[in-house]
Amino acid sequence: MNKKLNRKPTSHNQQRGITLIELMIAIALSMTLMAAALQFIVSTRQTYELNDDISRVQENGRIALDILVKDLQMAGYRQPLNGNGMVPDFFLQQCNNTADDDDTAADDDAPCLLEGGAALSDRIAVQFDPPPDDGSETDCLGTALAPASIVVNVYTVEDRDGDGINSLYCQGYDSSTESWVTAAPQPLVDGIDNMQILYGIAGSVANPLSVTRYVSGDNLTPADWPNLRAIRVALLVSNGNAAAFAENRERKYRVLDSDEIAFTDRQPRKIYSTTVKFNNYGAL
Repeated sequence: MNKKLNRKPTSHNQQRGITLIELMIAIALSMTLMAAALQFIVSTRQTYELNDDISRVQENGRIALDILVKDLQMAGYRQPLNGNGMVPDFFLQQCNNTADDDDTAADDDAPCLLEGGAALSDRIAVQFDPPPDDGSETDCLGTALAPASIVVNVYTVEDRDGDGINSLYCQGYDSSTESWVTAAPQPLVDGIDNMQILYGIAGSVANPLSVTRYVSGDNLTPADWPNLRAIRVALLVSNGNAAAFAENRERKYRVLDSDEIAFTDRQPRKIYSTTVKFNNYGAL
């Protein structure tokens, strides 16, 4: 016996869609979720870029200090059989053979020690006889030198190309011939905003290798030069790019004996410093 299923007739009144209020709520929730996801993506991107900036700062500081330390460890070196056997000074003090150590308008690019003063960068001119004296010697830029030449690598911090980025520059000078090895300074490392130098003086006759004080270049006296035993170098380093992703605010730094240095930008910066003992003191 067939039985018919009892089905209730479908009423059109029981079929209903999404109301306008429900649709608006759904859209609002979707937009909230999308905004949160977008904020997460932006935040992750900013964190990545900031970490990349910090990595560049660390790399620039490490490379710049490596370059300077390598030369400073050679300061005063000379092959004993070269020339008259005399070891040159650690640094070239006089500018273009002038009779003083003062920086004048005519000496702006001369190879000499210069105390920048205030918040300006110092300049240093490291002097030595680069080995191996077989015709393959070069200055800091890789320019060839004559055998037995005494090179002076002059390090400065400048923005010579006007791109708003300071760099560590170097230029070679041959003190044997009193002439420039290269026509103009060339950048070695970008993102070096400031360089400060202090000179370690041995003041004890009983212990002539012991540094008793560090002084700036403008406080060195003629009696101090024979007693130089070490040098302290500090660099203020940024990422070397115009763009950066740190918080945009004022940051203040003091590098060794400099005045306060202030920047208002998005650049993360860090101070790197080291102290180098003069290896060739015993040859003096």
